Amino acid sequence: MKTFKYGSRSVLKDNLTTIGLSLLMIVAPIVYPFGIRIGRLRVLGPLPTAIILIAIGLFIFVKVLLSIRQARALAAKDCVITVDDDRVTYPIIKKGVVQWEVFKISEISDVGYDEEDGVLTVTLLNGTKAEFDFDFFESLAELKEFVALIQK
Repeated sequence: MKTFKYGSRSVLKDNLTTIGLSLLMIVAPIVYPFGIRIGRLRVLGPLPTAIILIAIGLFIFVKVLLSIRQARALAAKDCVITVDDDRVTYPIIKKGVVQWEVFKISEISDVGYDEEDGVLTVTLLNGTKAEFDFDFFESLAELKEFVALIQK
């Protein structure tokens, strides 16, 4: 039986740059409205540019806040992923509550990485997917060890 801690303790520190960037995208067009030009051609005026940047900034900010909320919920419960012979028990959050899901290693049909989103997706034979966030593992070495165990 092998266990892996699953829940970031420093989630706010990990996302500080993203929070700062999203706030900058929200505040900058309000304080200093600017348009986009290519040479002398005006592509976007100040108002559409501000609306686009604020919308993108709000989207990024909300996405980071939801990630922080999920990580704190997992850390509060001291969640771990347990690999025991052919059985994997892992925590998920549904409607703000930590629940435990189980799958068998023999039921895995595909294991895929999404480097851009930082997600490990395990697809089972019945079509269900289990997603594991890279940031919630304590280290990259633990993530690689977990993947090695489930790809037997």
